[in-house]
Amino acid sequence: MKKIMVIVLCLALAVALVACSSTPAEPAAEESTTAPSAEATASADASGVSNDSDKHYKFGFTEWGAGDFFDAVYAPIEEAVTANGDTIIHLEGQADSNAQLQIVEDFISQGVDLVFFNPVDSEACRPAVEALVEAGIPVVNFDSAVVNIEQVDTFIATDNFKAGQLAAEALKKDFPDGGKVAVLDLPVNTAATDRADGFLDGIKDSNFEVVAQLDAGGKPEKGLEITNDILQANDDLVAIFAINDESGMGAYAAVVAAGEDVAIYGVNGGPEAKAEISKNTVYRATAAQSPINIGKASVEAAYKILNGENVEKEIYIEPFIIDRDNVKDYLAESWQ
Repeated sequence: MKKIMVIVLCLALAVALVACSSTPAEPAAEESTTAPSAEATASADASGVSNDSDKHYKFGFTEWGAGDFFDAVYAPIEEAVTANGDTIIHLEGQADSNAQLQIVEDFISQGVDLVFFNPVDSEACRPAVEALVEAGIPVVNFDSAVVNIEQVDTFIATDNFKAGQLAAEALKKDFPDGGKVAVLDLPVNTAATDRADGFLDGIKDSNFEVVAQLDAGGKPEKGLEITNDILQANDDLVAIFAINDESGMGAYAAVVAAGEDVAIYGVNGGPEAKAEISKNTVYRATAAQSPINIGKASVEAAYKILNGENVEKEIYIEPFIIDRDNVKDYLAESWQ
């Protein structure tokens, strides 16, 4: 009976926590194009992102699924493209590799000049990347690397291994004596596996024991479900590391509903996680990314590629920790 009540409370709390950022499951498509105003052109030139050709370009943008993180990546890309009078088509991958392959095929048929690509599945996306290469369309791979990374023009992301290490450092600071911990991972995603590997590397020489490492799908609902099972099996857990704040918020909901004192550490620096950190809850810290800077670096690289300039094969954005000590500095904006 107690377990049933905990599950009910978990579900209610999770709905409340993620309601403000939930999005429809239906595919979202949007195409943006406009003639550049003088102000917009000046803005594009000032940022170093400009179209040096007389031709107007058409871009494709696809990510693994809807979410405010990817909205933050997309915003500076759309702004620069619009400022240059170019066009961008945005289609999210619905967390379905087959759907994302169809999206890429649609991009090719529509004659896009370059694709911003974030894979649903780093391995299963191989045919999509190969189709773009065969069509002669450059690829800016962002956030999570494809396995055939040698085929893309550039890869731009947070240093995800370091993000995991930063979360581990925060954990060790809060629990210097060590203890039992669990990891919520996402094996099909290279960014997620890098974070998990970084976290495990960060605690390897300390007194922490990993009692569970399970796939939480990177989603609140699965994070809640998996964490509830972990809590039932381990009554002396001190902390949970989640590879993103979405699954971390699910873990947080389960911990609160169960009345447990288990610390949560995530990755992303999302608005919901920052809000809970600021309240001195069990959500202790998040290794923050800057999706805005990922977007800026991606669109800058895209125009360099189309203008015939060289770009680095891999570009990494440094993560940083947000915890109780500094969270107030990051609450004004949804994303940094």
